[in-house]
Amino acid sequence: MTKRILVVDDDPNIRRIVSMALTDDSPYIVNAVSSAEAALLHISRQPVDLLFTDIRMPGMSGLDLVQRVRELDPKTAVIVFTVSPQDLTPERAAQLKIDCLLEKPVSHERMRLAVDLLLDPIKLLPRPSQLAEPASPAPTEPPPSASTTTAMPSGPLGQRLTALRAKKQTGILPTTVQQGAPVAVHLTPRSPGLGGRSYSEQQIEAMRQALKDLALEPDVHCAVLADISGIVLTHWSRRRDINVTVVAALAAGNSLALAEIGRNLGQRQPGHLVIHEGQDQSIIMATMDDLLLLIAIGPNASLGWARIATLRACEEVLRIARGQG
Repeated sequence: MTKRILVVDDDPNIRRIVSMALTDDSPYIVNAVSSAEAALLHISRQPVDLLFTDIRMPGMSGLDLVQRVRELDPKTAVIVFTVSPQDLTPERAAQLKIDCLLEKPVSHERMRLAVDLLLDPIKLLPRPSQLAEPASPAPTEPPPSASTTTAMPSGPLGQRLTALRAKKQTGILPTTVQQGAPVAVHLTPRSPGLGGRSYSEQQIEAMRQALKDLALEPDVHCAVLADISGIVLTHWSRRRDINVTVVAALAAGNSLALAEIGRNLGQRQPGHLVIHEGQDQSIIMATMDDLLLLIAIGPNASLGWARIATLRACEEVLRIARGQG
């Protein structure tokens, strides 16, 4: 199967250079986007085998993107490239399981070597230290070791290749996806020991239709259904200027924060519906299992009606997500 690579950088020239380096006489499919938010949207629709991202970008940073991608699919290989390597500490690199750090400017050969090591290790298995640029040492000095290279902050790459390939060959689909149905979105569990969450294209379309009647009400501005990790599954919106990817990510963070606040205040069962009333717009956010539904309504809408309609929509979406017809 052809490996897919996603390049993320706000500089169009960098995107063009990296894409050309990775597509020239290579077996890979390479796509490029200009922001972390666009990358999350792309990955939610088309999973990738390798994420190639800058760190400093407007909006969500590259490291925040890596953290989201790790929640979505921990099997994705990650290469980070930056002008300032000090932006990534070894501790942070290990926490995010970043496979390789490349410092700009970087040669085409070095980029291809790093990519081939991660995506096609059988074809090419050099020592991890070969990813470091030669330092032209004096003849009497020993060659640089793997422990001194800045390209591998999370440990020797060679020790992780076997585990990486093993992870890519495994994956458990929960019972919510019917046998034979293509998987449109696969999400990893929030807690160890739990099965991953997967939704087929038919399920996502059914969820979209379940929100249709609610979303088409004249006082409803927007309806967004997302996974609790912040990945958009489907949405309806009357406004084209709404960035639903950012909205979903913020709503997910707010939902987790509220649950943590409740826990610290002694709340035994976290709440599943929050209403934020405003003068020009009110927002209703409901959580159900690992799903999040956010509705934005105008000032003339009844909050009582919106609450009941949101809960009914949640029941229908949850039934679809659980594969109950």
